[in-house]
Amino acid sequence: MASVKVRLKTDKTLSDGSHPIVIQVIHERKRKVFYLSHSATVTQWDDERKRPNSRHPDQAIIKTRIKNALLQVKTIIADFENRDIPFSLDDVAKKFKNRASTELFNDYVTEIINKFKREGKTGNARVYKYTQNAFSTYKGKKNVKLSELDYKTVQGFESYLITIGNKINSISIHLRTLRAIINRAIKDGLIEESAYPFKNISIKSEKTRKRAVNKDVIKLVEDLDVSKEENLQLYKDLFMFSFYNRGMNFVDLVYLKVNNIENDRLNYTRHKTGQQFSIKITDKARAIIQRYSNLQNPDSYVFPIITRKGNEYLDYRNAMRLMNKKLKKISSLLHLDTPLTTYVSRHSWATIAKRSGISTAVISEGLGHTTEEITQVYLDSFENDVLDDANERITSFD
Repeated sequence: MASVKVRLKTDKTLSDGSHPIVIQVIHERKRKVFYLSHSATVTQWDDERKRPNSRHPDQAIIKTRIKNALLQVKTIIADFENRDIPFSLDDVAKKFKNRASTELFNDYVTEIINKFKREGKTGNARVYKYTQNAFSTYKGKKNVKLSELDYKTVQGFESYLITIGNKINSISIHLRTLRAIINRAIKDGLIEESAYPFKNISIKSEKTRKRAVNKDVIKLVEDLDVSKEENLQLYKDLFMFSFYNRGMNFVDLVYLKVNNIENDRLNYTRHKTGQQFSIKITDKARAIIQRYSNLQNPDSYVFPIITRKGNEYLDYRNAMRLMNKKLKKISSLLHLDTPLTTYVSRHSWATIAKRSGISTAVISEGLGHTTEEITQVYLDSFENDVLDDANERITSFD
């Protein structure tokens, strides 16, 4: 059985007079120490408890680092022993070095991003990369330790984002993503739960411009003749197909395959959440499908968006940009006050449903939301003229 303990390596003195803090492992009468990149003077060290005392300015951070490192080393050794695998101290050192890299912010976040990519969650991967880049720039490209993500650091990150001109909702995305990273690191035992930095940090956001249009506008789009316009038919059809199918997300629409059509229903898994959807195909939706697919090849995509094998995500992103460009053109042709985007069909479906007397609970189920609170974000508030008219009728005694 290997022996593992923490010690202050007093036989080695650094330039500032402190000594390295190490984990010492003895196995088969051989000894090896693992440096923790922290040090302390003799007066800053509690030799009985094997940790820095209150005189050390980084006491909390180092205590967490020691706890995590001890757990990692003991887990590595236990894994070898439980599987009856002969091991040397060099084997332990190699595995410890690999695990230690996950204690650095950029390395840890990169692991999360790669996991998202393997799971096909490209949107999540993109958001985490967005925050990783912003935080890395804030720290001057320095790859900081996860244990350094304290209240002061998070508050500094928020101030930095404000200084460089980020809007409230952009800052909110960064902070919520950073909070998710820290929560995951706590769960993985890389950050002490007591050191959670978001206890006293409030993440602000503001309501975005309403994305819904009324039923009359949807009807205008449906009836619009684009036969004389260059390459607008596909994008008009995609917009309407989304609306016909409970505001189907653009990414799910793009990746929709013939084998998702069964017994006159669309059966598919939503990319963002992994939820299963089954939607009856209406006559209008069927007409659009038949315009682009003969439904002969089960593995083919229904719509002609993804055309290059191995570049599916790039095709999707390019289509998203082109879709919004074409919808802007349609908005211009119809002289719409609210420009159409890929989100408008989804928000409009929810809002029109609400104004038709359908309960929020049913709308929430239709959209695939986990709570009605999420659905409420989608529901457009009634316009001022509607409320003004209602108020006038209520207060009039004529």
